Amino acid sequence: MAKLRFVSYAFRSMNPRKTYESDVSWWWTAPIFLVLGVLWLGRARTQVAPEVSVLKSDEKWDHMVSGIRQMAEQYNGDVGVYIKNLKTGRAFEYHTDHTFVCASLIKLPVMIATFDAIKEGRITLSTRIRYKKEFRRDGSGHMKYARPGSYYPLSYLIYQMITRSDNTATAMVIDLLGYDYLNQRFEAMGLQATRIRPTGMSLASRLPNPDLDNYTTPREMAGLLEKMYRHQFTGDNGLNDLMLEIMKGADAPTRLKKNLPHEWQFARKTGLLRKNCHDVGIVFSPEGDYVLCVLTNGYAENYRVAKSLISDVGRETYQYIGNAS
Repeated sequence: MAKLRFVSYAFRSMNPRKTYESDVSWWWTAPIFLVLGVLWLGRARTQVAPEVSVLKSDEKWDHMVSGIRQMAEQYNGDVGVYIKNLKTGRAFEYHTDHTFVCASLIKLPVMIATFDAIKEGRITLSTRIRYKKEFRRDGSGHMKYARPGSYYPLSYLIYQMITRSDNTATAMVIDLLGYDYLNQRFEAMGLQATRIRPTGMSLASRLPNPDLDNYTTPREMAGLLEKMYRHQFTGDNGLNDLMLEIMKGADAPTRLKKNLPHEWQFARKTGLLRKNCHDVGIVFSPEGDYVLCVLTNGYAENYRVAKSLISDVGRETYQYIGNAS
């Protein structure tokens, strides 16, 4: 019953509909999140994958690894890949400690830090934030068109930040928490390469600069995802599950989602900035759940090349996952 009350409250406070003319209305949330609520309550919590009695054969694993390694080596740029079976612990790593410009992947640890602040009682999902002109950011998202003076619940901003990668919503969340708090939480999460700074949130075109940009590694992104999956953030209070359900709302059928079987779920976050193109997430499949992270830097002609590489890595992985021995 306690979880039911929490989910009901969380769904009331989220609203993925556009609203530029007035404040966000609470009662709009129910029909939009009804299906999500049924799925979440039906599970009670994110379940670990069903038992798989036999590991897929080494031959099939080696075939997958060989194919992905060849793709990465032929790519005109840097590639980092991390794949891990969350049941067996079996993993494939390729340049997982290389640093990449975060781009919008930074929004993943920002969300986790925000939920930490909620757990600590600093803020709540219903905390209302006033939109001001200085929050406006170009790029992804529609909130740059919001009316100054409008108020938005924090839950709405989190949803837009993750599912639509809304840069304006992100600026509002960051302003609420502050860079010092976020970096403290990043360190507490065990992150070493991943930090956030104001200059790193700039969309201006420039050469990567370690003194200006936000950086991360495939290993650190994968570590965050696994800890979330295992309920190691915020405690076992439903907040880890809520973060995963929000991430499942990022449903653009591109990159790692392009070749995903329709019946599988994918909780993900993408990033795209200054020749860096990424996709990271957790694949929920009948054969088991996997962390899957692909980060790239550099491209032959345009971002389509990087996106194609990422989708090809996804296809190779899904063929392995779905091909039980």
